[in-house]
Amino acid sequence: VYAGSIPTQASIFSPDAMNPSLALIVSTYNQPDYLDRCLFALSRQSDSDFEILIADDGSREETRIVIDSYRDIFRNRLKHEWQADKGFRKTRILNRCILATDADYLVFTDGDCIAHPDFIAEHRRAATPGAYRNGAIIRLSDGLSREITKPRIEDETVFDSRWLSKTDGHWNRRYLKLSLPLKLRQWLNGHPTAKLYWLGSNSACWRSDALDVNGFDNRFSYGFEDGDFGNRLANRGIEALTVRWTANLLHLDHGRPYRNEDEYQRNLAMQTPREEGGVYRAVDGLDELRSSLSD
Repeated sequence: VYAGSIPTQASIFSPDAMNPSLALIVSTYNQPDYLDRCLFALSRQSDSDFEILIADDGSREETRIVIDSYRDIFRNRLKHEWQADKGFRKTRILNRCILATDADYLVFTDGDCIAHPDFIAEHRRAATPGAYRNGAIIRLSDGLSREITKPRIEDETVFDSRWLSKTDGHWNRRYLKLSLPLKLRQWLNGHPTAKLYWLGSNSACWRSDALDVNGFDNRFSYGFEDGDFGNRLANRGIEALTVRWTANLLHLDHGRPYRNEDEYQRNLAMQTPREEGGVYRAVDGLDELRSSLSD
């Protein structure tokens, strides 16, 4: 399927008239301690008008227990989408979450990320017709990750660049995302110097655009699955904008035992190229998943 000359959402919606409903999709796999801290941070958002869908790629019982412990906090705003563990199938469970919500706007992150209290508010404020929003993460060392406790999330110590620097023993330029004045960071969002791309741990798009490109491609294992989705959004005519300076996340350190070099190279070869008027629908995506779930 080719994009050709297709109108974007900018020609359909008036930005001033929009107050989009929002869903946050959080991917996880057997990291209950990280997910506990992730959900705790999400319970403290300045904007609480959002749904949470946990995209669980086959975690064990410990993860369900953590999720259930937040039922009273989030009430009917929390959904747990689970699939059996058959290897890395993140794209498939993300697609299940897209099908499980009717929210207008979708924000994506991972269960090893700690959201700043204004994370959701900044994504909602930045929602723009005809565009998706690229974000960024502040990667923490293993030692610093262990210091990101729930009490420190509650009193917001973990978002203090001075505390981060002192605790880790050095300054990280990414801490500027937490320390520069807000107006300057907003200006920097509008004047990006880095290449913008879909980052699975911090990006957002309109659900209608995700449906148009047939979601994520279920054929992908770990590697380039995010790039493929972002390239197809671009081929559809969806512009990449950023919130990398204002919608902040701390990323807890961990290994990647699920990486397989042969599959990584296979995914690289399978990735949809980014080209004007190029292919924009996933070969095996939302439609195919919907059909298999109804069988």
